[in-house]
Amino acid sequence: MLKLEDLDLEEIAWAMQNDRSMGHDYYLNLDTGEVVVPGLDEDLTEEEIDEGNYAYVDRLESYESYRHMEDFTMGLTDGEARKKLEQALVRSKPFRHFRDALEYFPKEREDWYTFKNEAMKQVVIE
Repeated sequence: MLKLEDLDLEEIAWAMQNDRSMGHDYYLNLDTGEVVVPGLDEDLTEEEIDEGNYAYVDRLESYESYRHMEDFTMGLTDGEARKKLEQALVRSKPFRHFRDALEYFPKEREDWYTFKNEAMKQVVIE
């Protein structure tokens, strides 16, 4: 049986955040802890997935990603960065505007990626 330390949490988090625009599905091999893609990985087929010990890796819902951005923003001290990120979150296309706003604040951008990685690890664990 797999243990938490056997899993590559970052790889699973990446698969959860992938937009699936290339039409690929992601599965966790419950024997090895590896994330696999049928048709790309070692000629793994859908039949082998169905017959094997695999779990589908669900895609992260956009509202969950949005909540991460909100939590990060609310955790900032009052200032220009927080103000711009709050404004980005209430505009149309908040993901794009949030990312654009972070370009002006290098320290907060670095903090954001650290925060997001930790938040995604927690999502994977749950």
